[in-house]
Amino acid sequence: MMNKLWRATEFLSRMMKIGAAACLVIMSALTCVDVVGRFFKHPLFGSVELVGYMGVLAVALSLPFTHETNGHIGVELLMRRLSSRTQQVMEIITGLLGFVLFCLVAWRMAVHALQLKQSGEVSINLQLPEYIVVGVVALSGAVLAVTILKGVIDRFGPTRVP
Repeated sequence: MMNKLWRATEFLSRMMKIGAAACLVIMSALTCVDVVGRFFKHPLFGSVELVGYMGVLAVALSLPFTHETNGHIGVELLMRRLSSRTQQVMEIITGLLGFVLFCLVAWRMAVHALQLKQSGEVSINLQLPEYIVVGVVALSGAVLAVTILKGVIDRFGPTRVP
């Protein structure tokens, strides 16, 4: 069962990475069209709003893949001086703390998304429902939490014990 969960999480992570890349491309295109439009006195209506949403989505959607590939910035000055066993223990502790944190983030963002949906909150210019973006951030937090948990569990594997 865990293998199915890991495979589903990896699949979601890959799809989210593609979504994040698409957001970056769309942000670039919107910004270029808006800048050219402003030059000709015809800016693109709602572009600032869309670029803001796309920025949030690009960051949120890229987090699971970034964690999975160790693409994040780490502080290693202190860790290098510790024994390999202590490093492993520290990585497990920080992994468990990260798992708990992103479970909380996913839960609270999901609750917030439901509240936004119930209240009918929409964006100022384009009247886009805001709960969709918040819901995607909640999903991303959940996928990141499972990705972190997988990393912690992998630390206990027979090939990882020092």
